[in-house]
Amino acid sequence: MFVAAMLSACSGDTQQTSDTENGRDPQGRQQEDRQQIVARIGSSTITLQQVDEKIRLERHDLALAEYQLRFNTLKSMVEAQHPSTASGGDASYVDWLLPHPQPPRLNIDTGDRPLRGNPEAPVTLAVFCSYQSVHCATTNLVLRELLDRYAGWIAVVPFDFPMHYHRQGVQAAAAVHCASEQGTPWAYADGLYTQAKSMDEKAFSQLAIQQGLAQDLFNQCLEESGRSDQVAADTALGLSLGLQSVPVVFVNGLYVKGPRTLEHYALWIDQELQRLGHDPASAHVDAARWRQSGDQIFETDLPLQLSGTSVSSQPEQSTALLRVRKAAAEQFSPGDKIMDGVTLKRVHERHVTLQVNDHLERLTLRGEDGDYVRVPMTTTTQRDEATMRRIEQPDGESRKLIPPSGVLTLGQAWLEQQLQNRAELEKKFVPAEHVVDGHNLLRLEGIADSEFFTALGFEEGDVVVRVNDSWVHSGQNQLWDALTSGEVVDVTYMRNGLPERVQYVVEEESYFEQQGSGKQSSEESSEESSEESSEKSSKSDTGDDE
Repeated sequence: MFVAAMLSACSGDTQQTSDTENGRDPQGRQQEDRQQIVARIGSSTITLQQVDEKIRLERHDLALAEYQLRFNTLKSMVEAQHPSTASGGDASYVDWLLPHPQPPRLNIDTGDRPLRGNPEAPVTLAVFCSYQSVHCATTNLVLRELLDRYAGWIAVVPFDFPMHYHRQGVQAAAAVHCASEQGTPWAYADGLYTQAKSMDEKAFSQLAIQQGLAQDLFNQCLEESGRSDQVAADTALGLSLGLQSVPVVFVNGLYVKGPRTLEHYALWIDQELQRLGHDPASAHVDAARWRQSGDQIFETDLPLQLSGTSVSSQPEQSTALLRVRKAAAEQFSPGDKIMDGVTLKRVHERHVTLQVNDHLERLTLRGEDGDYVRVPMTTTTQRDEATMRRIEQPDGESRKLIPPSGVLTLGQAWLEQQLQNRAELEKKFVPAEHVVDGHNLLRLEGIADSEFFTALGFEEGDVVVRVNDSWVHSGQNQLWDALTSGEVVDVTYMRNGLPERVQYVVEEESYFEQQGSGKQSSEESSEESSEESSEKSSKSDTGDDE
């Protein structure tokens, strides 16, 4: 395996070196060339600089293609001299010095648009994508990882840019805007990306139900033309910038055409942080606040008792009936002070969230039905390495699982309601012909009208293979325990003979909503060089939707 070092970004060419050696000023010569007149129309002229400005993105794409060709050739030459490097041997003595082309920088006005991450972050990633693009779905997972790695340092601002052949692209983007009006844009967007391969009109309302949105308000919003106008405005902006495909990410304006690996985006983020005087290797002072892997909200031990709730589609109008110590129950609304240092943050159907000094706590409704299924919110504590290895490499190094297609947020209240009917849901699993450990794998039948299985992204005939690190078969089915475990649920299944993989999390609000969805709500709220990871393969990394 190659160990990368010293990959620098550079926009020059070999002519610069020869000009310097010959005593000429390369920058002066370059500027002179750019001012060269290449056309006259009457008394007006067009310079080479004006032409290049129009095609700056296309020229960079060509420079990347040339870089890829050079890198692949260089890689072959190194392997020819040191065959052991081709088979993953030690190559720590190899310094990769081929300069990577510097992307052009465009001025992208993010204004007061909703964003994920720290509103005051020094680096902004403006992302032009389509919810029906499988490459955007892959990039979305990478962006989630970047928000965790660079917690506090970066913010992600989405722009809608559906391709003309994405039949549901415009409506999908409009649906995200409608979810945003009810405070859950990011969880809803993540959910749509998990359905990028097979998106249809039913997906929008089904996902809204699953995430606990007010259905009437959502449907009414989706029917209004204003949301499509917002999508059209973003699309027009992308076309004016010269974009022709998705995904495209602008790192503080630096043009990065995707999809790309996490380390590729990290290269430009690190460069921007260094340019602005920050150390990319250091943690942001408020990293804990912006990191996805934050702490779970635990049950309070305060002398409080929740006797009833009234939940409105407008959260500020919801109320909770609370007893403080042994006093009579009183009615409180979000923002009301309950006792010293304790404020009611939000009201839910079966619990309330409390702001206790500088952190959040949970208070559950008393006197719940004995059959009530308790579904904790997902804790983002990282699994240990051994467990992750069993999940991602069930058969050892020889065969690894495919990467997950996305992270689907399951609304806590919705999931609790669905699991009341667990006995009926279990009947949808029937023995398949495949056998593992002496037991038949389980196939899903009769789920066409099942809200539960449809929401989880399953289709008729899917064979569920694994849940987390356990096989699913006629002898065991860990799906139910996993969904009520309070941990990320990792599911692998077979569809039409091909493996699929998805992850589920249970949240009452998405992480990004909790932290503030935009600048106006902020108060509420290198390892291996990137190019060694992304460019060392002989296969070009240009799988964008065109």
